[in-house]
Amino acid sequence: MRREFLGTVAAVTGLAAPQTVGLGFGTYAHRMLAWEDSLELIARTGYDGAEFALMPGWPTEPGLLVGAARARVRGRLGDLGLGLPALLENLRAVGPSSTTEASLDRIREAVGLGNDLSPSAPPILETVLGGAPAEWEQVRNQMVDRIGEWIRVAESGRTVICFKPHVGSAVNGIARSLWLMSQLDSPWFRCTYDYSHLWLAGDGLVPSLKALLPACSYIHLKDATREGARHRFLLPGDGATDYAQLFQQVAGAGFGGFATVEVSAQIHRADGYEPIAVTRACYEPMAAAMAAAGLSRR
Repeated sequence: MRREFLGTVAAVTGLAAPQTVGLGFGTYAHRMLAWEDSLELIARTGYDGAEFALMPGWPTEPGLLVGAARARVRGRLGDLGLGLPALLENLRAVGPSSTTEASLDRIREAVGLGNDLSPSAPPILETVLGGAPAEWEQVRNQMVDRIGEWIRVAESGRTVICFKPHVGSAVNGIARSLWLMSQLDSPWFRCTYDYSHLWLAGDGLVPSLKALLPACSYIHLKDATREGARHRFLLPGDGATDYAQLFQQVAGAGFGGFATVEVSAQIHRADGYEPIAVTRACYEPMAAAMAAAGLSRR
């Protein structure tokens, strides 16, 4: 599925055709599958798009998709009618200068891959930002400076960077997310909404949606639970998140991007993990919640 001009505007500005959302699935959960098999599974299950994991060891990392392989991937996405809403990375905006250079190199590789696979509408580059929650005051200005460098590289390739507030990272909730975006003030740097992390950080569903959705170009879908002092991530629909309410808020906000299932490493690295069964199990509850909210699918 190809995003047309309005979809390109949506990725950059957050404005989109109201109540039209794609349901995607992330290949982060498919490390053990060839990319061809992963895309086939995602499409045949009924999803509208695929998020490619770019980290080392995944079949879709940029260094493995070179030359004619990129043309094959692009052609297969078209044959299957799948959108490519996002590329998943794991970058660090804090740390020594070598970390900065490594992140910039990875951003350049991701931007190049995204433009080769979807030249008319390059996919979002989705990432966490690193650091620890207790380090926020010490690292936040460094984050602003380094992300500014990221933005310059991404903008040159017409690529929006979407960071995800992460319960284990320096940017872990609403207030810090909004502060960071206000400092950078760029349409090329926006937010990914993932309620599992926001819930663990103590933020409520509706307040977090109202606060962050206007600044979000992307949504991740998964659940979480607490086990004493520790937490565990779950498949979307296996926790307490009210997805009917979530998608009603999404519909009311006129969000026009993708909501993509992300299967946590806590799940896909466990013994006995079955990627086919998990991919299929996540589809029905999310598709049903979107339909109940009156969302039109891409």
